Amino acid sequence: MAIAVYIKEDTARKIKAARRREKSFFAFISAVGIAAIIFAIWPFVTWQIKTLPRLTAKVQEAPIPKEQVLSAQAVLNAQVQVIKEPDGFTYFSTDYKPQGPRPREFTVTIPKLKIKDARAKVDSLDFYNNLSHFPGSALPGEIGNSFITGHSVLPQFNDPKNYKAIFTKLSDLEVGDDVIVQMSGQTFHYVVQYAKVVDPRDTSVLAPISQSGRNLTLMTCVPPGTSTKRLVVITSLI
Repeated sequence: MAIAVYIKEDTARKIKAARRREKSFFAFISAVGIAAIIFAIWPFVTWQIKTLPRLTAKVQEAPIPKEQVLSAQAVLNAQVQVIKEPDGFTYFSTDYKPQGPRPREFTVTIPKLKIKDARAKVDSLDFYNNLSHFPGSALPGEIGNSFITGHSVLPQFNDPKNYKAIFTKLSDLEVGDDVIVQMSGQTFHYVVQYAKVVDPRDTSVLAPISQSGRNLTLMTCVPPGTSTKRLVVITSLI
């Protein structure tokens, strides 16, 4: 009889220990899951609360008066399409092919973002392995709007040397920050004028900023890690 009692007590202890392990494992998995959700969502919340209001405020302080901004019809918008991929990502596309000789690429340096000599491919729609200079937009130094697109990811994975993450911190740029472009042996110095958040289908951002302005616009998806909106940072040649 004593042996039977011992066996029952030993089995009960094992069952309790197993249950404690199960509870501990469940708690651990739950904690990891909650941490992962916070890790992914927190940058979005921070963007909405802090970054977006700051960017919106800057639009009102833009040095270029709104009435001087040209109509979107002033550029190639009749030939620009907005392509939507199955995953919901949208991007600008065009069949337009500029005439005459044009350089194949130039480099972009943004000291504040620690971006140095990033390669921008001229008249290209590919920005996975380089920055993309939209086909037909002005070349650096020319009158018009030189339009450049780059990728962004969650801020935790920002890497100014990785073209799949290079523009993640683009929203950190402020009025007066420098953007340096080197092309065909020439150096062009731009300064940030203002930034704004637009709809992904808003092709007006491709338009020249003013009748005689020499501008360079940088665009990426926001909030970083999503593609719901677009951030455009407008700079002017000095």
